[in-house]
Parts: sequence; C-alpha cells; structure tokens
Amino acid sequence: MADVPCVIGRGITIKGNLSGAEQLVIEGAVEGHISLKNHLTIKETGRITADITTHSLLVHGQVSGNIEADDLVSLSSEACVVADIKAPRVVLEDGARFKGRIEMDVELPPGI
Repeated sequence: MADVPCVIGRGITIKGNLSGAEQLVIEGAVEGHISLKNHLTIKETGRITADITTHSLLVHGQVSGNIEADDLVSLSSEACVVADIKAPRVVLEDGARFKGRIEMDVELPPGI
C-alpha cells in the first residue's frame, strides 16, 4: 500500500512549528517553521510564511521564507516564492515566480 500523505486543508491555519516524518500536503496556511523528513507539497491554495527543511518539496502555491531540501525543490508554473533555496537539485518551471538565491551543494568537475 502506498503512503497516503497527511493534508492540511484550505480552511486551516497553523501558527508555530510543524514537524514530522510523513508526507504532507498543505492546502491552507502555515506561519512558523516546517521540518519534515519526507516529501512536502504546497498546493495552489497553500500560503506559507515559514522556513522549510524537508527531504523534497513541490510548490504550486506561495512561500515566503528560506528553503532547505536534502534532495529536490521544484517550483511549478503557478508557484510564487520569495526565499533562499538550498538543495542539490532545483527545478523552476516556466512561469514560476521566484525571488531569492539558489545554492546547489553539488560536486563540480575539476577545474571549474
């Protein structure tokens, strides 16, 4: 059986720290800090004002705060993100709105 993600619905607002090890989908609002050991999806209705630390992140909604991921950060064409991003892999789809810095902690070939 596949992992079913937890969902924070669009009518929910959380203020404070949010942490866990399961997959999470946010349709509502979160203010504070998010720390997950699994995948995080922020839907189109999601409004996040928080620093995020996670394994991987897919953003369709709005994020304001710093983002650090162990694997991947992906901003869809609907995303609006104001953040510094640190991850080994970063994907910005055409149309994504992004303001900030990107740091990709990867090994570069010799001489670069």
